[in-house]
Amino acid sequence: MLVFSVAILLYLLHIKTFLPLNDRGGYEWVNILTLVSLSFLSLSTLFSIIFYFILSVFFKKELSRQLEILSLRQGIGVTIGIFLVVLLHFFHVLDIYWGLGVLLIVIIGSFII
Repeated sequence: MLVFSVAILLYLLHIKTFLPLNDRGGYEWVNILTLVSLSFLSLSTLFSIIFYFILSVFFKKELSRQLEILSLRQGIGVTIGIFLVVLLHFFHVLDIYWGLGVLLIVIIGSFII
């Protein structure tokens, strides 16, 4: 799924008609939602693979269905956190560096608890 969504994103970003604004200056919501959906899918898949690798190799966890579910939940959680930080930065609510710092503290805190 990761390769598929990255390939579609690369294709869409290289064509000239895939723009966030239309001719009248309004937002092209189909293009924006397509970009956000494919970015979310590729990031969550990438983070899930990274967490699965870390849990299975470094922590020597037994390969099971529970490990897959745990890595999937953690990957989706980190992806939602990154999207929230970017969204808050986009609306000028929070600086990107402060947001990533808070996200890092929340992620580390979730491992401790």
